[in-house]
Amino acid sequence: MSGQGSTSSSWKLWAVIGGLVVLPVCLCAFCALSGLGVTLLGTLGVAGLIAGEIGPAQEAAEHFLSALRDERWEDAYARCAPSLQSQLGGPEELARRHGGDRRPVQWSFSRRSVEVKDGVRRATLGGTLTTASGERLSFSMELRTRVVGSGEVWEVSAFTTE
Repeated sequence: MSGQGSTSSSWKLWAVIGGLVVLPVCLCAFCALSGLGVTLLGTLGVAGLIAGEIGPAQEAAEHFLSALRDERWEDAYARCAPSLQSQLGGPEELARRHGGDRRPVQWSFSRRSVEVKDGVRRATLGGTLTTASGERLSFSMELRTRVVGSGEVWEVSAFTTE
């Protein structure tokens, strides 16, 4: 019978030692996984905030480019900030610069950012576009918000192709 007692006590000893080893490993794994989960949720949250900020700016850029594509020069000009409108002088200058074979027909955005500077939200968008002649160009757009009535509108303050 004394053999059973030593087996029972050695089993208990190994159970305690195993518990002391397994418990910290499990705790570390839990902390790592929960930390990863928090990091993932934080990343998704930041991505959501950025998407929420850039979405309206990108939509305004899409409307501007669509107006150029469809040769609606007055509409494209109306989507420009007053500072760009004064540089252009009128819709005819948009038609001269971006009409005919230079007219964008397809585009995709690969760069997007939004910042607030002096209380004004500004967005920078860029990517590539294909012109009516089939040429692929890089483009960059700057947009900013302007208060109109009780809301804000995004306006194109610069548009360049390379």
